[in-house]
Amino acid sequence: MMAILNRKASLIVLAANFAVVVIVLVFHSHTSYHKEQLHLCPSVHVGVTWINDIKATESMTAEEIYRYLHWTNSTSCQTAIDFGLRILKNDGVIAPDGYTAVCLDQSISPVFNNCLVYSFGIHNQWTFDEDMADFGCHVYSFDPSMNVGNHNRSERIHFYDIGLDGKNRLHPTTGWKMRTASSIYHMLTSQHGATTIIDVLKMDIEFSEWDAIPQMLQSGFLTDKVKQLAVEIHFNPDDPLEAFRHRVQILRNLEATSQNRGAGGFVRFSSRPNPWLKRPLKVLGGREDYTGLELAWYNSKYY
Repeated sequence: MMAILNRKASLIVLAANFAVVVIVLVFHSHTSYHKEQLHLCPSVHVGVTWINDIKATESMTAEEIYRYLHWTNSTSCQTAIDFGLRILKNDGVIAPDGYTAVCLDQSISPVFNNCLVYSFGIHNQWTFDEDMADFGCHVYSFDPSMNVGNHNRSERIHFYDIGLDGKNRLHPTTGWKMRTASSIYHMLTSQHGATTIIDVLKMDIEFSEWDAIPQMLQSGFLTDKVKQLAVEIHFNPDDPLEAFRHRVQILRNLEATSQNRGAGGFVRFSSRPNPWLKRPLKVLGGREDYTGLELAWYNSKYY
């Protein structure tokens, strides 16, 4: 009888050990799979946690950089709507133009008829600004390249002959008046108040985004004052890999959730290429991809 009991006990222990091994193997396989997915898409939004440091930016290849740039993370916003969408045809390409994605999920949406928008980079294309004004927002529009003075385009659209930059200065080649977002906001406090949150800040400012975004992060302006951010990012076809890595690091800082000053905590919900800006790229060995992409984020502290 004792021998039988000992044998049964041995079988139970063996079965238990086997189960543990199976669980460990399944867990290892499961986590390895997800690590691989996160490696391919380093800005994936998992619940409320950003997995954005799987691989150091300085070791990313050009292919990994473009997978990161094209990652939409679209499930982070259930209702993303294009404001300013128009269909244009140019050089045989029929494509959307002038649009900006805005998240209308309840907790992050601009409030209809009571919202504030900053729009940097107009180039005489007003569709986004007009759609936001029709939504009931007060829109402050900025572009120093249009040779037009400050004026009210309409009751809700207010134009300023100023460009967005990382410092207050005159542009070194054009002589345009350039200001930081903080300085512009302070300039306009008498019109929209000193504590009003910018519901959507949109910029299409032809490479100046790479100076403006770091300044807005370091100053805390983005985290404190902006609910949603939409940017057309730009590259040159012959930019070296180090230039791509430097700019991608700026975006990863924007998406980082660290408590350190300079980490934005912004959640991407849209990434779409500019159809007019597909070029052969040096970093991809001449293969074509986009030198301009429209990215949109919301501030996680409001969601």
